[in-house]
Amino acid sequence: MDFYFIFDMKLEINVPTTSKPSTQPAPSSDSSVDWAHSHWPLGKDPHDVSTTEFEWAVMRFFSAFERSCLQLSVTAGSNDLSFQELVLLHVVGMQHHAQTSHSIARQLNRDDIQNLQYALRKLEKRRLISKSLRDRSKSAHYAITPEGREAVGLYAKIRAQLLTGRTELVSEIDEKLREATQLLSVLTGIYDDVARVAATYSPIRGEDVAGSQPDD
Repeated sequence: MDFYFIFDMKLEINVPTTSKPSTQPAPSSDSSVDWAHSHWPLGKDPHDVSTTEFEWAVMRFFSAFERSCLQLSVTAGSNDLSFQELVLLHVVGMQHHAQTSHSIARQLNRDDIQNLQYALRKLEKRRLISKSLRDRSKSAHYAITPEGREAVGLYAKIRAQLLTGRTELVSEIDEKLREATQLLSVLTGIYDDVARVAATYSPIRGEDVAGSQPDD
């Protein structure tokens, strides 16, 4: 309800009451946003909706990808490997030369070197990879062992039968995969740039979010 302050000059000043901000997101004012997305905080316009839907699809795909990799690994007889260890084993096995942990991290676009090195040590204990120190180098180099090569080969054989034997049924799948790979590579650069730029801003407290913008 409005409060009215009446002065001697009979001048009325209408001062609106201050109401507590609603915790419910306001629906989008963009008429092109459909009812299903109009209340999304990350769906204020068609491009916002498309971006959010894509991000959800990426997360769902990654979960499906991780499950399939682990189950293929179990089928191949490596049921004691985590998803991270499985990925690192294949990255090491893809190259014909030994690689450092930093080189492996660069290929995977990772910056958690310590976690990566811990997983590499576990693979070394299982004798799936070997570690060596090169001349005049303090960095460890990792190479796949015959046991590791055998595990990767069996995984690849089962994957060809259960996965790529099905994906090739999709019309023009190779061209679509090439285009998707290029798109994801471009978006990876954009998202990494967003992370760098956002890191230059001071954190915004929850109560200051409304009506405030990060300082340049």
